[in-house]
Amino acid sequence: MTKCPAGAGEGALPWWREAERADCSPDHDAGPPGRRRLSGRDAAHEPATEPADRDPSASCAGAPHGAACTDAVVSALDSARASLGLGRYPLPANFDSLSGARQIFILANLDRIAYGLTPIEGVAPALAASAQTGVRTDADPNPTATLSALPRYAWTSDWAGGWLNAPYAYYEWMYDDGYAGAATSNVDCTGPAASGCWDHRRNLLAFAQPGTIAMGVAVGPDAHGAAGYAITLVWTPGQTWSNYSYTWAQANSASAGAPRRPRR
Repeated sequence: MTKCPAGAGEGALPWWREAERADCSPDHDAGPPGRRRLSGRDAAHEPATEPADRDPSASCAGAPHGAACTDAVVSALDSARASLGLGRYPLPANFDSLSGARQIFILANLDRIAYGLTPIEGVAPALAASAQTGVRTDADPNPTATLSALPRYAWTSDWAGGWLNAPYAYYEWMYDDGYAGAATSNVDCTGPAASGCWDHRRNLLAFAQPGTIAMGVAVGPDAHGAAGYAITLVWTPGQTWSNYSYTWAQANSASAGAPRRPRR
């Protein structure tokens, strides 16, 4: 799914590859041989209306990666979450100083846990190349080449470009993904009932079934020097298939998921 500030994709619900496909049904958007796209959507994970927009950019002038900007984006994230009846993001104390990739990983897991979904086990270096390609080419990552030896897997992916920092891109994926007329930033959400609306959010909250989930994530400039953000989630039914550069256990040990103290 493609996400750009006001104006300028392609989308993907989870792709499946299975040695046995008895529990996998194709839909009209079935992909290349060996991969099929899940149809349907989980309405419980989609806001009935888009949360009121809180633009944090006034706090970001000249320092989009500074603490003031990050804190302003986190405040917007907390406000959007509250509008859905959820508490503040229980972020680790060092969230401001983490890399953008780790910030996205933590935010995604906190939302998955809030909705009772399996958390992402870790950031997989094996998926880094596809995520980096997504950033460089302004496109959704496609990790299929990395996964071809696995007998069964599924994946989703998102891309965003031009946003001030990684938490801001995540905000757009999760809370500003519906139809907003001329202000719509999801280029696949062409109308209030378009199938592409809220796809970024659904991709981050995919895979309700038991299994192992790994993330590939990249943050950096695209070929033209603009900020880019890309993620892919890969589900497998069994044990871990990759090593991790950063795990949810490590984030937990740094207090991710613990009640957050007010910022001073």
